[in-house]
Amino acid sequence: MKVLLKKRTLLIALFFAFEVCIFFFGRWSISCSDTVALTQRSEHDASQNHQIQVTLPKTFLLIVIMSSPSDSDIRDTIRNTWLKLSAKGPNHFRWIFPIGTSKLDETTMSKLNLEQTQFEDLAFLSNVTESYDNLAKKTAQAIYYSTKNYDFQFLLKVDSDSFVRVGAILKSLRDIANPRLYWGFLDGRAKPFRTGKWKEIDWMLCDRYLPYQLGGGYVISHGLASFVSNNLQYLKYYVSEDVSLGVWLAGTNAKYVHDPRFDTEYQSRGCNNEYLITHKKSPQQMKALFSNMKQTGKLCFKEFQGRPSYVYDFSVPPSECCTRRNNSVIP
Repeated sequence: MKVLLKKRTLLIALFFAFEVCIFFFGRWSISCSDTVALTQRSEHDASQNHQIQVTLPKTFLLIVIMSSPSDSDIRDTIRNTWLKLSAKGPNHFRWIFPIGTSKLDETTMSKLNLEQTQFEDLAFLSNVTESYDNLAKKTAQAIYYSTKNYDFQFLLKVDSDSFVRVGAILKSLRDIANPRLYWGFLDGRAKPFRTGKWKEIDWMLCDRYLPYQLGGGYVISHGLASFVSNNLQYLKYYVSEDVSLGVWLAGTNAKYVHDPRFDTEYQSRGCNNEYLITHKKSPQQMKALFSNMKQTGKLCFKEFQGRPSYVYDFSVPPSECCTRRNNSVIP
């Protein structure tokens, strides 16, 4: 009998010890799983914070060179000519070639990817279909891309047939830097096109275009670029991208600066060594201008004026702003 009692007592003790072990093991397991979960959450939060704190490439001037998918030869010409006119590094200026990639065929996209691998200066705009009618949207999306991918103070938008004196632009820009700068060759008296390539079907604001910097090349500050970028859903796209930007910025406190050194009209006014940008240049002309700049330090083989310029008159209505004067010394 005593033996049975001892065995029973021993079994009860072992059972009690087993239950105690199970209890503490369960508590330990829960604690460990909580610790793992907390660790994983902390790592996730750290990852999220890391993504938020990514540092964007920084530069003073971001040059946005509008380009088409098939323009690889023109892009090469630009890379090997006027983009080499300044020895300053990426802290001073960088450049991108925005390209609309929506609806591109596989062969074209493959070529662009190879080019991107080599140069890393293409900006693919996946929601833009390349066409003349889409230039305003492409410009807006290029500005949006720029603000999301670069930390810049100013943005220079130029056409791919413009030649830019990069060093002179940088020097002049530092002299007139303004957080609301809108700098170029300003026009306020142009009448809307009602026929032809630039026909504006939806223009109804007034009987003239609102003042705008001509599209061969213009500069906007980071603040104005951010304004455009943050209001994409409200923007009205007109056929002419430069007219569109003028409308978008009309309600802001932009600092309009008219500069005759921007030869950025639809037709070049000639050649002057003071030009910062000159428009409507073929790849062959760019190579010749670059060669002359390297050899002589001057833009022109010989200065000439095809037609006079003007100084924008802010004291009169926009329709009277821009009187061209014969024998003007303005380039």
